[in-house]
Amino acid sequence: MAKLIVRNLWKVFGAKPEKGMAAVIAGQELVGHPAAVADVSFEVASGGTFVIMGLSGSGKSTLVRCLSRQTQATSGEVWLDEANVIAMDDRALRELRRHKMSMVFQNFGLLPHRTVLDNVGFGLEVRGVNRSAKGK
Repeated sequence: MAKLIVRNLWKVFGAKPEKGMAAVIAGQELVGHPAAVADVSFEVASGGTFVIMGLSGSGKSTLVRCLSRQTQATSGEVWLDEANVIAMDDRALRELRRHKMSMVFQNFGLLPHRTVLDNVGFGLEVRGVNRSAKGK
């Protein structure tokens, strides 16, 4: 069973993102409506690892932000543990971000005196999770 399911996720910027999305689908480029995430679908199995790689400015961070709704997707589906992330209210989103999904920001948001692992674990540390429990 998949832990995370993403189906047909789009993030188009601009005043009328649906118009920009339709243009991209039609193979056209619409000025003022850049598609940062265009029809992305994938699944991550429980215990699996999934890597998002790409050039600077290719939409990686926007995609990750759409998964936790830090950025609102234009359309598509995101499911985590069979819960519809797109349909979550503010309270459910806070719980999701506190307990199930987080993001380590790019280098300007990292704590320079910590290792990569310590930066990743910082959210757990703030929550008071015992260091020995982090890997469980």
